[in-house]
Amino acid sequence: MTPSAACLLDLARAGRPAVWVRIEQVRGSAPREPGASMVVDAGGRVAGTIGGGHLEFQAIDEARRMLALGARARLRAVALGPSLGQCCGGAVRLSLRRVDAGELAWVEALVALDRDGGTLRLATDAGARGPHTRVLGPDEPADDPSARSADDEADRFVSSVRAAPWPVWVFGAGHVGDALVRVLATLPAGIVWVDPRSAPFPAGLPPAVVCVESDSPVHEVRSIPPGADVLVMTHSHALDLELCAALLAREDLGSVGVIGSTTKAARFRAALARRGLHPDRVARLQCPIGTPAVDGSRRALDRHPGAIAVSVAFALWQRRRRLEPAAVREPA
Repeated sequence: MTPSAACLLDLARAGRPAVWVRIEQVRGSAPREPGASMVVDAGGRVAGTIGGGHLEFQAIDEARRMLALGARARLRAVALGPSLGQCCGGAVRLSLRRVDAGELAWVEALVALDRDGGTLRLATDAGARGPHTRVLGPDEPADDPSARSADDEADRFVSSVRAAPWPVWVFGAGHVGDALVRVLATLPAGIVWVDPRSAPFPAGLPPAVVCVESDSPVHEVRSIPPGADVLVMTHSHALDLELCAALLAREDLGSVGVIGSTTKAARFRAALARRGLHPDRVARLQCPIGTPAVDGSRRALDRHPGAIAVSVAFALWQRRRRLEPAAVREPA
């Protein structure tokens, strides 16, 4: 679940008013893509980002004014020029929707979309006496803000929200696993973190991370959804091998990687071949994981948990962009 969707759901259920700010359209150069969003609550806290800078500061200020005045929704066109203190040169259209307990229905639909993927059309009427936003049916016509001219502003509009889930499973809650999960949580990914040891998980993890304490991590492999990227980095090489065997036996997963050296990679591939795993399956195993050093060396600094986490997350992100560029450029 993305930070914005998770925050919206928590606030709506608690009856605490907030404003959901979303980039509906981009013309020219802009700091973020269509679909980028953030949440501003009545206490001034912000979750997510639409790119920072004066664009974001201005949007936060407007969201706070809406909360103070009780405004329901707005659609705003913003030029990213010198008058805004930004030199991007493009323009964006922002939607701002107030969220409270009365808007829970569409927020729950948004969270389900974030989890399951697909397209959702949200129709908003700022002048409505009751809930101002509802989910449109697939054949229901409505005005789309992307069809407006760049300078139009309106209080009635429709947003087409698209999402493609990116499940990432991480086996192992050691130092590298901890660092990796925290980096991945900054990306539009749904993360499941598995470890067999008692109480290995730290407190205060982001909403996108689901922790699973399992006596038999290998049995959890059957629960991994098709297309998921999986990383193995447990405290035991024997457990790593069993997990790799179970993962590579499946034909429907995304990437499968295990932390380790080229020596570990050779031993694991030989062991998997002796078990009768088809060579094509064995060849899918990624080890070492992450992006290689620029000069091909393996310096001590490259083994720092934080450095490994950044490298592995970047490699996964590159793969994700190659496979589904629209999904990562237009998150819910």
